[in-house]
Amino acid sequence: MSRSRERSRKPKNRRLSKRYSGDRVLIVSEGTETEPNYLHALKEYFKLNKAAIEIVPSSGSAPQSVVRHAKGAIIDACRKGNPYAKVYCVIDKDSHPSYANALQTIKDYDPENKEHYGTVLCAIPSVPCFEYWILMHFSQSTRSFGTGGSSPCGQLISTALSTHIPHYQKADRLLSKELITTQLATARANSVITLCAANNAGTDDPSTKMHLLVDELEHLKAYSYFQDDRKGCPND
Repeated sequence: MSRSRERSRKPKNRRLSKRYSGDRVLIVSEGTETEPNYLHALKEYFKLNKAAIEIVPSSGSAPQSVVRHAKGAIIDACRKGNPYAKVYCVIDKDSHPSYANALQTIKDYDPENKEHYGTVLCAIPSVPCFEYWILMHFSQSTRSFGTGGSSPCGQLISTALSTHIPHYQKADRLLSKELITTQLATARANSVITLCAANNAGTDDPSTKMHLLVDELEHLKAYSYFQDDRKGCPND
């Protein structure tokens, strides 16, 4: 074989060796700024393969819009023969009337081709909103928001969160990276404690399950595939 042919094959082999072959996940977010910015920063922090995780904002801001977007993406991926292992819906309760229905739709989800592809659809809710997860990077607040006719999320931002981030901006990409780099462990610990407190009180207000999604991504980074005890949606 000539040296020229040998050289021509090496780049191709190198490309094939880098191809990702693990489980793929999709995260559909309700917001177009805060959530995607944070999730992309989280993806970079864990150094996840670009092919392992896709992050997209929903075409609508309501929880049911997120679920519809996610279900459509599942069907599209299956048709292309490259299904997701899991699809996560990052949704807020806030004042959305469709919140409860969205959670029920996710719980009842049973795709027609499940026996072939087995894509799992999971809810990652935050009450009142994603900013409660941001707050978890600082404190274990169990205060209920939305009193006096105020927007629950707006009140959270203007009161509890502003104590720690006086000039909080949803579109601040650098903030997400800083919080993840310096205070992710604190957020995870606080989120576990406050979710447990909410469950014990028979409520979801306030709480977030973002720490469960962080656990999922960390597991995917470590193993590339979801192990047998991780096949379903993350539990409390």
